[in-house]
Amino acid sequence: MKKESKIKPYPKGDDDPISVVNEPAPALQDSANNLRVILGGSKAVKQPLSGDLDLIALTRTGIKKATLKSLATYMGINMEQLSSLLHSSHRNIQRKQDDELLDTLKTEKVLELAAFAQRGIDVIGSKEYFAEWLQSPLPALDNKKPIDFLDTTFGIQMLNKILGRLEYGVYS
Repeated sequence: MKKESKIKPYPKGDDDPISVVNEPAPALQDSANNLRVILGGSKAVKQPLSGDLDLIALTRTGIKKATLKSLATYMGINMEQLSSLLHSSHRNIQRKQDDELLDTLKTEKVLELAAFAQRGIDVIGSKEYFAEWLQSPLPALDNKKPIDFLDTTFGIQMLNKILGRLEYGVYS
């Protein structure tokens, strides 16, 4: 006697009510829109931000200095603190005109901070609570503040792991 297989075949073509290929598109679009808002909106970032290739192109082109004010607001820090995170003097940043482009390294760091802020706001719940979280000592950081770790890529990666644990309810 032959056993019948209870495994259903994977749907092909139009039979599938939810297309797996199209599934992440809305999430990516929301993510790109949120990142654009954190960077100051469509006036500050005119290029599309639909994926990694767009972020690479934007990094190479550079972003306007005006985006720094918006990012600082979302993170709840002042421009002097943000300048420090960018490894630049506050005076050096002040000298630039609002529509002047930042160099590749600063642009990359700004985009990295903006992506972190976006994730933090999503996990914590609001930009106000996220800004408060950045200034609060955490046991997972040996009672240091998250803001103190945002000056390096490794620090941002570590903080993203902490946000991941918070997202899943793990005490951090």
